[in-house]
Amino acid sequence: MMIAANMLPALGLGPQIDNCYGSCGYGYGLAPDQKRKLENPIDEVQELQDTYKRRKIQNEKMKLVCGSSYCPKDNPEKPLGEDAHFISHFAQTIGVADGVGGWARKGIDAGEYARGIMNHAKETATHMAAVGATPVDARKVLNEAYAYNADVQGSSTACILSFDKERGSLHAVNVGDSGFMLFREAMCVYISPTQQRRFNCPYQLGNHVHSDRPDAAEEFEVEDIMPGTLSYSGQMGCWTTCLRELATTIATLALFNSEDEDNVTPFQMAAEKAGVEHVGGKIDDITVVVAIVVASST
Repeated sequence: MMIAANMLPALGLGPQIDNCYGSCGYGYGLAPDQKRKLENPIDEVQELQDTYKRRKIQNEKMKLVCGSSYCPKDNPEKPLGEDAHFISHFAQTIGVADGVGGWARKGIDAGEYARGIMNHAKETATHMAAVGATPVDARKVLNEAYAYNADVQGSSTACILSFDKERGSLHAVNVGDSGFMLFREAMCVYISPTQQRRFNCPYQLGNHVHSDRPDAAEEFEVEDIMPGTLSYSGQMGCWTTCLRELATTIATLALFNSEDEDNVTPFQMAAEKAGVEHVGGKIDDITVVVAIVVASST
């Protein structure tokens, strides 16, 4: 799981976000050519205030600051688990991948494929930023990471996000059932859709003839990302330490819920919908990356 936030997140659902859309149809919010009709002066005043706020923020510099936590499931034969992730503050890019565990029946560690994808993605994003190719193109990162991983067996999901500091926008590509959630003003305003062929069978990148290729990835862009009342003060280490702690808290809660057979989880509900008997959560590796947009003086 990945959380991209422009304020410290809290669980819950809130107002929908404008200008949030993907390649396979619009998500929450208004389509670019759709205008909301203002019914009363209060709405008009709020609209003017929001416009002023966006203009003011466009003149501010912003930065994505991140922290992460990883809890591999208990398996002495695979102490590294099958998940992988990366954070590049320099490239303003983050990513997660989940190796598909079914390869274990063939003696293949899908974690190696996931780690390869994420290592190559970080190298590619960092190189793009170093040569001035900013903002980093998340789809190009995915394409190149996939190409560099051509000799590795296995398969994995993948989700990569990059932040455009100049425009204040978030660009994401996603294959499978990894994904991201967007929070604004302590409310969850967007959850990326999953790609599955059937229950518990996600789209997956790989070199096998039946695996998916990067062109299967859905692409998303979220505009008007704002730092809100947050400000960037002090060392980056202060932020990353806090975000690591937050990511660890979320991962620990997810771990508890995955092992709680008395808790009706989203995985259990999805199983029931597919006609599969299952109680509780899904015991699996857990990866959480928390990213927050802050105003920055640099």
